Amino acid sequence: MINHTVEDGLKLLTYLGLEGLTVREIEVFREKWEEMYREYSGDLIMATFVLYSRTLPGYAVPDTDSGAKVAYGLYMVRDINFRDKLKETGLLEKIVKGISLKDIFAASPQRFAETN
Repeated sequence: MINHTVEDGLKLLTYLGLEGLTVREIEVFREKWEEMYREYSGDLIMATFVLYSRTLPGYAVPDTDSGAKVAYGLYMVRDINFRDKLKETGLLEKIVKGISLKDIFAASPQRFAETN
């Protein structure tokens, strides 16, 4: 089994075009990576999905009642966006075909290569 790092999770978000996290969200992503990665049995995509879509929205807004409503809306949008981007990029199909993540990232669009 490949032991993916927090950098792999962040690269996955970049590959999917899901950039624009706040500095605080990136810090939390890094802090919570090991725990989430273990919880999802080393599944890079699930760990990244849960962190991006379900964990980070709570850190992107103020801790208030109105912030909680905004976080819930952000959670819903990020959930849909992540799933849509997985389909759009064909990432799962590439992995099922046996293409390594390293090769997928290496062949990624210029926007990815420029940011990593």
